[in-house]
Amino acid sequence: MNPNHLPSKQSSKTIIERFWHTSIDKAEHEPPNYKDFQLPLARIKRLMKVEEEVKMVASEVPILFSKVAEVFIEELTLRAWLNTEENKRRILQKNDLSAAVKTSDMFDFLIYIIPRSDLGQSLEQYDESEYGEQKKFNDKGGIEEIDR
Repeated sequence: MNPNHLPSKQSSKTIIERFWHTSIDKAEHEPPNYKDFQLPLARIKRLMKVEEEVKMVASEVPILFSKVAEVFIEELTLRAWLNTEENKRRILQKNDLSAAVKTSDMFDFLIYIIPRSDLGQSLEQYDESEYGEQKKFNDKGGIEEIDR
């Protein structure tokens, strides 16, 4: 999905739902291409073997992980781009990624990876976004739900 062609009048939630519908449809109906990968399979295998409990990895698992990681990156980028457009900018910035992480509980594990200064800037701006979830971060980087 090309973020430059997003209709401006649609809500972020609608755009993300359409992204997932398109991604699932593509996964179900397009024939898999086992020769062309966006992410290097050798690196994925190496990362999987870092886990001490993993002894062997079946040949199809890195392919599946590659596709899953690709869709994950696309969704996170889409959410960051929506924030960029919401602020009437055309250049994706680190604080857009920080705001994208804040939009869904699914991305909570990334709050420890994104620099704190970026989180601080984005938290003040995006406490009440149109994503429908309200959260705030405590001083230790943890997440607290906002009571309504």
